[in-house]
Amino acid sequence: MKINNFGSLNIDYVFNVDHIVIPGETLSSTGYHIYAGGKGNNQSIAIARANL
Repeated sequence: MKINNFGSLNIDYVFNVDHIVIPGETLSSTGYHIYAGGKGNNQSIAIARANL
């Protein structure tokens, strides 16, 4: 069976901070991670895990 997925793939940048900033506040991050995301990416992973 072939499945075509036309969803998007995004790159998510997730920053670690001590607290959620308030308007006008500047806060340095303590680190960050880069993840693949997006609806299309999530759907493709779910299909692969379902062994279809």
